[in-house]
Amino acid sequence: MDKIYSRRRIRIPMIKRKQKQKRNKIKLLFYLVIGILIIAMGSFIMASYPIFVASCKTAAISKATHIINDEVENRMKGYSYQDFVKMEKDESGKITLMQANTILLNQMISQIIKNIQNQIDQTPTTMVYINYGSVSGISILKNLGPKFDIELETAGAIKTQVKSEFESVGINQTLHKIYLELNTSIGILTPIGSFGQNIDSKVLLTEAIIVGEVPDTYYNLEGLHTSDAMEVME
Repeated sequence: MDKIYSRRRIRIPMIKRKQKQKRNKIKLLFYLVIGILIIAMGSFIMASYPIFVASCKTAAISKATHIINDEVENRMKGYSYQDFVKMEKDESGKITLMQANTILLNQMISQIIKNIQNQIDQTPTTMVYINYGSVSGISILKNLGPKFDIELETAGAIKTQVKSEFESVGINQTLHKIYLELNTSIGILTPIGSFGQNIDSKVLLTEAIIVGEVPDTYYNLEGLHTSDAMEVME
């Protein structure tokens, strides 16, 4: 009778099988943690990006407004209301004509615009801080969060318009103000991306109290003879 030979089955020891199961569990836990971190990071970026953009725009507006106000203030030093507005009176002292010195105003505004553009372009980086408390709504995290450096640059021509305003401040007294309105386009450069922001500013150039009746006709700041340029505010 022939013998039947069979190959001896090799069994994996129990301890090795447990080690393999343990390694598989560790890998599964590792992938699970990575997945949770990716989801959490994505959720944080989605939630924080609008706050980041808003913070960058707020910082840009604050910095640009500071530059504009300082430049106008420095440029107007040494000038008075009489330098910009010429008045003519009759024999009785009544004001018969008010006329703006448009040549001087145009020169001043051109220099102001040039200096504002240069200062914005040469401004060092500005720090923007985003706290986790604003993103998560958890107040205890308000002092935690990343910081970013942003740069500003003029993104286009600065548009300006001079406005004249009259306001009654007493009996036979009128306050005359001359404003400069500026619309400045700012480019905001950040590590995450770049975007723009329009900044509207209104700064006072000069003012004076006029004693006496203001004439009905007034040469406005564009040199046109019209009474529409005068707005009396009660």
